[in-house]
Amino acid sequence: MAHNNELIPGMPGTVRAVQIFMWISVVLGVILLLVGALSLLAVNALAGDPEIAQAASALPAMGVMWGLLLISAVLVVAQLVLVIRIPRRQAATRTGIIGLFVVSAVVSIVTSLLTTDYLSNGISLILSALLVGLLFTDSAKRYFAA
Repeated sequence: MAHNNELIPGMPGTVRAVQIFMWISVVLGVILLLVGALSLLAVNALAGDPEIAQAASALPAMGVMWGLLLISAVLVVAQLVLVIRIPRRQAATRTGIIGLFVVSAVVSIVTSLLTTDYLSNGISLILSALLVGLLFTDSAKRYFAA
């Protein structure tokens, strides 16, 4: 009986960093989705108040805001699925994560154009670019090709 005692290389630091960021992002994403939905519901419920109506007039239409929230929810679910799949080491997972962060970067750009929240959208854009860069390292490519 032959045994294959070859060691399987561990997860490289670049992939571990992406994985940790993704788990943190999933948790924060769920919290922010809840806060965002409650905020939109509150603005809707208090639309008769002149001060709220004035503040809401600076925002895009409610349909656009709910649409952005829905897109964010889809991205959080996709991120959860992909981060769970990282230990499987499949190339499709790496491709999916790269695609997710590219879409996230585009959503950040669109959101910053529709709102005045440049800081958080800029940070999101920079993080997306950084994480995609980490996944293009040789060690990440080898990890997901195994």
